[in-house]
Amino acid sequence: MYLVAGLGVTGQSVLRYFHSQGENCLAFDTRADFDISSLQQEFSEVEFALQELPSGWLPRFDTVVLSPGISKAEPWVEALRRSGKQVIGDIELFARAVGAPVIAITGSNGKSTVTTLTGMALQQAGYQVGVGGNIGEPALDLLIDDNEYDVYVLELSSFQLETTYSLQTESSTVLNISEDHMDRYNGIEDYIQAKTKVFADTEFAVIPFGFSEFAMVHHGQLLHFGLKQVNELTDMDYGIVELDGKLYLGHGQTAQVAIEDMLLQGGHHQLNALAMLALCRPFQVENTHFIEVLKRFNGLPHRTQLIANHNQISWVNDSKGTNVGATITAIESLGAACSGELVLIAGGVGKDADFSGLKIPVEQFCKTVVLFGRDREDIYHAIQATDLQNEREVDVLLVEDLNEAVNRAKQIATSGDCVLFSPACASFDQFSNYVQRGEVFESLVKQCCVE
Repeated sequence: MYLVAGLGVTGQSVLRYFHSQGENCLAFDTRADFDISSLQQEFSEVEFALQELPSGWLPRFDTVVLSPGISKAEPWVEALRRSGKQVIGDIELFARAVGAPVIAITGSNGKSTVTTLTGMALQQAGYQVGVGGNIGEPALDLLIDDNEYDVYVLELSSFQLETTYSLQTESSTVLNISEDHMDRYNGIEDYIQAKTKVFADTEFAVIPFGFSEFAMVHHGQLLHFGLKQVNELTDMDYGIVELDGKLYLGHGQTAQVAIEDMLLQGGHHQLNALAMLALCRPFQVENTHFIEVLKRFNGLPHRTQLIANHNQISWVNDSKGTNVGATITAIESLGAACSGELVLIAGGVGKDADFSGLKIPVEQFCKTVVLFGRDREDIYHAIQATDLQNEREVDVLLVEDLNEAVNRAKQIATSGDCVLFSPACASFDQFSNYVQRGEVFESLVKQCCVE
């Protein structure tokens, strides 16, 4: 029998999956105040417990299906493991049951966009595609819906990969690594080890240039991607190809998509598209399919999304920028394209991150940084740290909440500037998740832009 531990979105998908398979299970959540009444009605055959695991349950199960929000290092989880219980996650259940090819995508930043792009390209080529995992539909829900999928494209978090052991993929990628979730990992190497589990059994490992030392590939081929020029590319390298005076995304000497045809311009958009091209290599996808997707793809909500342009001031929602690496990418990309300067709004729960990496891009592109939320002072001290090479002063303001931050940004920004909301932090000090945070930001911007 299984114990389903953690009854959030993932745990509930596990209950649905077991119900569809006629599999008995027990269900447990550590939250004493979690309302399980609707779950008890939906799964009347399941026994539920809250706050503390009943001791009488211990002989009744041999496998724990752990939700990604619960660390394997939790003392009670570790005690179960030491007692001989197997600890797996929803993706391990998926891996044991799936009967179609899988593409797996992870990384600190950009994985939702690349997952979406890859699914769109395969759909454009005529495949029936199940897209989900850490984005959209939980992976197990894809297995039990009414569709017959030709291929699954999964976004996977490091938390999910921690409890995954037998996933086989046609292609997989770690898009990038930047410090994140350091409140859960014992340093960056521990985090990297979790991410690179995605390469354990893959036919094509898709890796950024300069990242090969982290490719723990048991077999298969390496595909590299990055913004390298044609004379540096082999057939296994995806980068920038020049043909008849125009620049293309492609591999080796093969030009695939003209950069000028992409709706979204900028280096990080090109990197996402190159990763998508490489991930689709095992499948029959024509260049026309890639071109069609990249001509119309306008990005995902809350990911460097332009939401307003008022009085020649652009307002950009990057609420999904929940770590330092994501915010650095947003600053550098938008800063290079902005005719004026950036006003950065950041802050929230820092997850024990090192914010010092923000200092150089902030000094290069920002005239003001407005910080709110629980760990705003940590970011303040990192940005204001003494640096003898500091070329110019950047104003850094501390405020209480996002409402005050938006109002201060409105006062500061002038024609040609861009107000960038990229928190570099998690949201749960003041919001339920990054989506709610982004929606609140959009609402506040709409209010302040009304004449």
